[in-house]
Amino acid sequence: MALRVALGLPKWTPNIVLMKIAGQEVLSEKIKRLAAQFFIRQLANGTQSPIYDQNCRPSIKLIKKDEVLMANLFADLDTSTDHIISFPYTLFSRNNVCEIHLSDFSFQNKDHPVFLIKDLFEEAVSKEFYDYHIIATDASKSRSFTSIAGISNLQSFVYRIHPINSIFTAEALAICQALDELSVTDKNLLLLTDSYSVLQALKCLTIKSPKVIHRLAGKIFVRKNFNQKICLVWTPGHSLIHWNEKADLLAKTVTESHPFIEWIASEDIIFSPFSFSNHFSSKNESFLSK
Repeated sequence: MALRVALGLPKWTPNIVLMKIAGQEVLSEKIKRLAAQFFIRQLANGTQSPIYDQNCRPSIKLIKKDEVLMANLFADLDTSTDHIISFPYTLFSRNNVCEIHLSDFSFQNKDHPVFLIKDLFEEAVSKEFYDYHIIATDASKSRSFTSIAGISNLQSFVYRIHPINSIFTAEALAICQALDELSVTDKNLLLLTDSYSVLQALKCLTIKSPKVIHRLAGKIFVRKNFNQKICLVWTPGHSLIHWNEKADLLAKTVTESHPFIEWIASEDIIFSPFSFSNHFSSKNESFLSK
């Protein structure tokens, strides 16, 4: 049972499998990594975490050595715990979210030729969204930079974000930033993105959804007080839709001189193969909390 707990395996794991896995990894390293991941998750859960008391303060404290180890981890990531994307103070259900269109329009069929998708898109916008303020967002991830971009008829933005963030996180952060910077008051908003996965996650919002999706839901909820309607529409990428092309090009023009947004997703820290490699290779005693 101790091995199962230490390795994070279900209680029905057969002994022969358990011993095989245990022999492939130093248990102290595994325990420390699991503990670190646990505390990172609790930081991301914020006030929704059981480790916080009624005054929104942590009710537990790491011993000094482990506190230093965690500090070094975030120092190597060139960020701090203050920049982890966490649950908003108020949780939202899918009923609080705006209109989301994933497959309601004929231009959303990737099997169509690109020239037809372009024509069908322009037809749908002229008929269904003629009085909407249009915003398009995109994200880019290369060896040099991870970036987000947004564009409307009035203005645009480009930002660098932490390179450990996944393209999923980046696409969601791009929409969040667009709601903050590119929205106009008292008009219907149409937000275009080629990230099907982000819109699908938003449409199927649950307590287990990534924190960045909860952050996006919170942004939409706030904007609904200033706009008549907010619609998020999936647009097929690389289909000659000029809004997509502009946002995509903008995201790829990012340089070192562009401003940096420090938000970082806990899920990307936990599941990155590089996050813990430099910190949990010794055979020191495991994480403990007072």
